[in-house]
Amino acid sequence: MREYSSPAKAEISDDARLTDTLYARAASEPNAVAARRLESGQWRDVTVAELHGDITAYAKALINAGVAHGDRVALMSRTRYEWTVVDYAIWSVGGITVPIYETSSAEQIAWILSDSGAKAAFVETDAHAERVEAVRSSSPDLAHVWRFDGDDLAALRSTGADVDDATAEERRTAVKVDDMATLIYTSGTTGRPKGCQLTHRNFLFISHAALEGPTKQVLTHAADPSTLLFLPLAHVFARFVQVIVIESKAVLGHFTSTGPELIDQFGVFKPTFILAVPRVFEKVFTKAEQKATAEGKGRIFNAAANTAIDYSKALSTGQVPFGLKVRHAVFKKLVYGKLMDRLGGRCRYAVSGGSALATASGTSSAALA
Repeated sequence: MREYSSPAKAEISDDARLTDTLYARAASEPNAVAARRLESGQWRDVTVAELHGDITAYAKALINAGVAHGDRVALMSRTRYEWTVVDYAIWSVGGITVPIYETSSAEQIAWILSDSGAKAAFVETDAHAERVEAVRSSSPDLAHVWRFDGDDLAALRSTGADVDDATAEERRTAVKVDDMATLIYTSGTTGRPKGCQLTHRNFLFISHAALEGPTKQVLTHAADPSTLLFLPLAHVFARFVQVIVIESKAVLGHFTSTGPELIDQFGVFKPTFILAVPRVFEKVFTKAEQKATAEGKGRIFNAAANTAIDYSKALSTGQVPFGLKVRHAVFKKLVYGKLMDRLGGRCRYAVSGGSALATASGTSSAALA
């Protein structure tokens, strides 16, 4: 077996933790935009100070609720602003986030709660809460269940009012870089799901290594880089996206669905880059191909797709034939430009992760970049 190695692109300090960058920004540039939040159909800017304030408020509430350093806190919800806030609040008190897919069955929920020994849980809806309550007897350590929807969060937040800033900061800085940050359960293809332990160092290393590598140009090509996160945050790739965006000081948006309405939100949010898994890109390509075929433009679409693939391959060699340049320029006006407009007009990079994309010769994939 051959072994290959290369020097690490990032060095993570033993004093580092996942909350450091955001808390430092709250002091140095509180009015910078950290996120955008969808409210009543409109995207509203969330400043660093506001995001930091939300995280700190819930961290204090968790301290008041008795969540101790090393305690597991389950989080079951679709991708939304509160997911990131609570995740960072849990990290701020030295807790360990245990994601649960919002589509999980009662049996799956029961296993993850009991096996992780979760002391508290955040859920999104009444239906989620009912599923958790139905298996609560098998999770004796579970003391609290809070819902994102309804009045639970406001009530929880108010309970932390008596915890002072010094106490909250003491808890945050007590976290060590090799402390566990999250316990992510596998799909269970070889028996019951198994919890994978990831530390603060794990997340920081992969994020900073990416920022020093190819991802650097993705996050620096625009004056105000931003992305719309729509993948389930229960999946490790979406969590990586969350962390790398915050570490890079880009703007993070959340959307709860990967359905047809997502494309419309791209046009409004106007991300500068997108990070997703292959099935999302392949689904978008297939739908675009079907739409073009239904409108009698299938041949043009396929020619544009093949040209994009050939152009991408030629770029990687450093030599693009003149004829290919011309074809690419023509299709940029006829096809690619329209696709770019659907993404808001500012998106220049689409990064796929999690597994391999289908080959270019497959019927469901192509690079239209």
